[in-house]
Amino acid sequence: MRSTLNLETVLQELHCHDEGDGWGNAEPYIWTVFFKVDGDNFAVEAGSGLIGSPTIVSSNGSHGNLGDTDVDAGDDVPIPEAVGRWSTKLKPIPINDAGLRSLLGADDVPAIAGVVVSVMEEDGWPDSLADTGYSAFVDAVHLAVVKVAASFQHALAAPTPQQIKDAVDVVKESAASSVRAAVKNAMSGWQLIWYGSFGNNDDSIGTEAFTTTTDELVDTPAITINRRWSGDESGDGDWELHGVFRGFPQLDCSLERLFMGSAAGGPEKAAQADSFEAMRAFREGRFRELPGLGAWWAEFTAASPALALLASKRPEVQDALNGLLQDAGTWLGNESAPIDAAAQERLNTVLDAVAEDAPSRTRRVVRQAKGLVERLDGVSFNDALRMAEELKPVGRTPRAVPDNNRSS
Repeated sequence: MRSTLNLETVLQELHCHDEGDGWGNAEPYIWTVFFKVDGDNFAVEAGSGLIGSPTIVSSNGSHGNLGDTDVDAGDDVPIPEAVGRWSTKLKPIPINDAGLRSLLGADDVPAIAGVVVSVMEEDGWPDSLADTGYSAFVDAVHLAVVKVAASFQHALAAPTPQQIKDAVDVVKESAASSVRAAVKNAMSGWQLIWYGSFGNNDDSIGTEAFTTTTDELVDTPAITINRRWSGDESGDGDWELHGVFRGFPQLDCSLERLFMGSAAGGPEKAAQADSFEAMRAFREGRFRELPGLGAWWAEFTAASPALALLASKRPEVQDALNGLLQDAGTWLGNESAPIDAAAQERLNTVLDAVAEDAPSRTRRVVRQAKGLVERLDGVSFNDALRMAEELKPVGRTPRAVPDNNRSS
């Protein structure tokens, strides 16, 4: 029986090899629609085959949604999480038909998830036409995914990767034609004349659909998303999209699971238990008096499932976590205790693991955190807390941090 996975679909950045806009810089924006066909809404039923309704997740397709309207050759455009990231659970599709279970020798079939992306370049369209085009794009992807699922309704085996790819090609073609029709229908008479003759339409740089399955993610927990549109494949310029599918089991990401991947016994186990109690007491007490730490806690919480998976596979990460657990017990027992080079190394090991295959914003936060770690050698735990509390993660407004942060 297949396990449910935590899935993160992350579109990380758009690289401009050539903006293709002649004298001016480009103004890219992006349309994204995420989808899944899984056990949340599908099942294989006796006599009916695969039935259900796909999960479709959209955001906004407005002009400027990448936050950068002045892009030139060589620029990297980070894709905001609001339009480029989706986290969900990917559940295998149960087979409720006993005969088919016996025939396939399985209790379920793999779930499918994906994202359809269209990279656009703003030219002459008013904002309303971009919004109209995106609405049509979402509707087309929804309808096409429904048709793809229906095409597998009575299959006697899970679809192969090639079958999924062939079916997804239909999604791309359907979306492109639907957008053209919707935009044309939304244009007024003068707009039809203008954009059909002299006007400068927004350009579609390229459209692509990326998919994965539970089986693929079990074999390869991080699957690269990459597509370059250039030459005849591009509607304007030369652009490359980067991202990743990340799948990991539903691990218990409590403090015990994250910090105790390797069993401990005797005095070591007792010391770990003491550290946990000290950490919980800090979380319920002084932590609440330092509101700036909440932002860092949120970053760590979001990364903890992926970090737990890495720790289960890489002993050096688990060792660093276990060492930090012992450090925490020492520091919380005596907040004037200094942070030494060994603890800094453990912190850097964990931060480097968090950054692997992470979205661009998380990588920036990690770089910021590593910069803070560099300043902690010999600093007391109490002063380190104050420094972290004052230095907000990327995207938040920081307060100035005094240069002299060492305890006297």
